[in-house]
Amino acid sequence: MHAVVSDDVVSLQLRVDGEEVWAGPPAEFEWSFAATSKAASEGTYTLELVARDSEGLTASATAMLWVTMPDTGAERCAFTEDVGAGRLTAAVYSEDALVVVGALANPSYQATVWRLDPDSCQPQAGYPWQLSQWSPQPMPTTSEAVGLALDAEGRMVIAANIGAGLSRRPYLAVLSPEGALEWEYVGPMGQTYSGVTAAPNRFVVVGEVHVNPNDNNNPPTYDGLVESFDAAGTKVWSRILAAPLPGDDFADNNNDLAEHPRALKWQEESQTLLVVGERLVRENIIFKWTRAFSARYTANGALVGAWTSSGLDGDEDGLLAVATCSGKPVAAGWVSSGPNSSTTATRWLDPLGNGDKRRIDNLADASMRAVACDREQKISAVAATDTDAYVVGFKSSDDPFLFNQLFPQATLAAVDCDSRGFCAAAGLLGNHAWVRVHHP
Repeated sequence: MHAVVSDDVVSLQLRVDGEEVWAGPPAEFEWSFAATSKAASEGTYTLELVARDSEGLTASATAMLWVTMPDTGAERCAFTEDVGAGRLTAAVYSEDALVVVGALANPSYQATVWRLDPDSCQPQAGYPWQLSQWSPQPMPTTSEAVGLALDAEGRMVIAANIGAGLSRRPYLAVLSPEGALEWEYVGPMGQTYSGVTAAPNRFVVVGEVHVNPNDNNNPPTYDGLVESFDAAGTKVWSRILAAPLPGDDFADNNNDLAEHPRALKWQEESQTLLVVGERLVRENIIFKWTRAFSARYTANGALVGAWTSSGLDGDEDGLLAVATCSGKPVAAGWVSSGPNSSTTATRWLDPLGNGDKRRIDNLADASMRAVACDREQKISAVAATDTDAYVVGFKSSDDPFLFNQLFPQATLAAVDCDSRGFCAAAGLLGNHAWVRVHHP
């Protein structure tokens, strides 16, 4: 908004719907209105500008501002990769692109990255870009990206697994914003990755280690794995995450209790790494339960605390994703009370990682796979059953859904929001990689 006034005006005051929003000398007058979402911005606004001269005399002018916005959750754009079968597992907005990773079967099922135009959802030039194109090493014919993060320079760090079945190996690659390989790491057989985050001058991944590879009489058992690499690709530290964790009242002498870290996030305020996932706990000699857990590490790899769900909401529960909203961690997952009775859960974690503050929604047989916050700190999340996917939005633990949209024959695994408030959900539709961006 700009004002043109006569030379004798010495001060201006702007009111919107009767409330002062700016006051000062005419030479400094500058005001703008940001429409951020239908829920926050739609409506009619009365603007009144009051001019005052040196003698205290005033004059005013009024204007009306009408704001109309698309419905929250309405589709802005969509992308489907129809070249070959594939799926997406992670999504992150950069300053000039929506970056998504997963796998594409063209010609073989390979870890793949796409950079999409944030306004049209169309692939930028040179994408999709596959592991066999950026890596000089001979790789197994099967691979899949499972995690993505961007550092302060816009570099893409991609966590993946190469190979198939119990022969898989973990893989990490850092690509420039233009897609050129800067460095890569291939881990040992028996380990896999599930997520990655960027910390100051560090990249940290989580995954798991197969601890009984030579035992053919029992099911595979896993411990959690947390590893940190510096910006140049040197592994700085590696930690096994296994019972007993802080707060446990049981031991795991036979190592038959599994830990499955699913996601992690660097917490800037506390300068800690927050890991969330699922783990088996022992209630007594006979019963073992899957429970949600969180663990916190310093940047140097010291375990400083852990929280494990006590099962307040069901027999079993778990966490699959974590994001930061208003400087605080929000995690997503599921709860279950008996066979075929699972539903989605969102947990607000306190500074100690405790997730007892939660939101349980009645999305039958679904689990919340990813969560993100937009510029208004509204939460966007994606959930999936065996056959369908949901994209949902809400403000807090007690509010109704702002939107709740069902997509048959789809699976969604990732969500992220840009600085404007648009949010992208990524996964697959049918057997094709699929992205859908919705309005805030």
